[in-house]
Amino acid sequence: MSSPILPSSLHAARQRLARNEAPFLWLEAGRRMAERLPLLRLQPRQVLDLGCAWGDGLSLLRTHYPEAALTGIEPAPRLAEQARRRHGATGWLRRLRGAAPVEVEVGALHAPGAAPGQAQLLWCNLGLHWAGEPAAAFAAWSRLLMPDGVLMFTTFGPDTLRELRDDDVAALGVRAPEWMDMHDLGDLLVAQGFASPVMDMELLRLRWADADSALRELAQLGRVPHARAYAGLRTPRRWLRLREHLQARAAAAPHGQVELSFELVYGHAFKPATSRAEHGVARVGLEQIGGRGRGGAGR
Repeated sequence: MSSPILPSSLHAARQRLARNEAPFLWLEAGRRMAERLPLLRLQPRQVLDLGCAWGDGLSLLRTHYPEAALTGIEPAPRLAEQARRRHGATGWLRRLRGAAPVEVEVGALHAPGAAPGQAQLLWCNLGLHWAGEPAAAFAAWSRLLMPDGVLMFTTFGPDTLRELRDDDVAALGVRAPEWMDMHDLGDLLVAQGFASPVMDMELLRLRWADADSALRELAQLGRVPHARAYAGLRTPRRWLRLREHLQARAAAAPHGQVELSFELVYGHAFKPATSRAEHGVARVGLEQIGGRGRGGAGR
C-alpha cells in the first residue's frame, strides 16, 4: 500500500546530524513499526534492539514495555557510547520507579555476541541490509530468541529508489543498491525455523525542494557506520551529472520538487517452542514442559 508523501529538507537533515540523530527515514520506520507492537499478545520481559543507535527503538520499546529489560546492540563504538549516555541519563529515575535497566553493548548485527535464548522480542529497524546475508542473519537472530519469542524488523524493498533505476540514470554510471523482495524474505524466515511469518510493505515518497537537498540526505543515509555501507558515487563529476538529472526531473514535475520512493518492508515471525521435526521426531525442552505445567503463558 502507499502512504502520503512525506516532506524532508536539508535544514532538518543538518539539524538531525548535529544532534547525532538518525535520518528522518530511520525514525519514521521505527515509529511505524512500533505502531504494530500492540498487535502482539506477548508482553516481553527481555527485549533486544539490534542497531539501537540509529533510530529511537529503545525509547519506543520502553514506552510499550516499561518493565522490560532492554538491551541495545550497536556496531559502532562511538554511537554505542552516545546511546549509553542518552538512555542512561535518567537511569537513576527509572530505578527509583522500579523500571528495568537499559544496557547498550557493542556488537555486529549478524553476530551480536549476546547469550543464546536471551530475548523474548528481537527488534531490528532498517538493520537487516547491514547484517550481511539475510539467511545467516535470520539464523543468528533465531538463536538469540527464547522459545515463543518474536522477531520484528523493517528493511527496504526492491522499489526503493526506483527513480534511480532507469536507463538515463544508468548511463550516468550510478547504480542504486538492490534489496530483496518481501516474499523471498518470508521464505527465508521459514527456512531458518521461524513460524507464522507476516510480511507487509508501504511505499513512501519523499520530496525535497531541490536536488542538493535530496542528495545530501541520501549521503547521510549512506553514512551508516556498518561494515557493508555502500561507497556511494565515485567522482564529483558523476555526482554533478546526477544532480543535474534530478534537478531537470524536478523542473518537469507538477510539484517542482525532487521525489524519491522508498519501499518500507515490515516483517515479524515467531520462534516455535518446538524445533522442526527431523526424521519424524520433534524436540521439546524440559523447561517448556515445566512452564506449561505450571500454567506458563504462550504467545
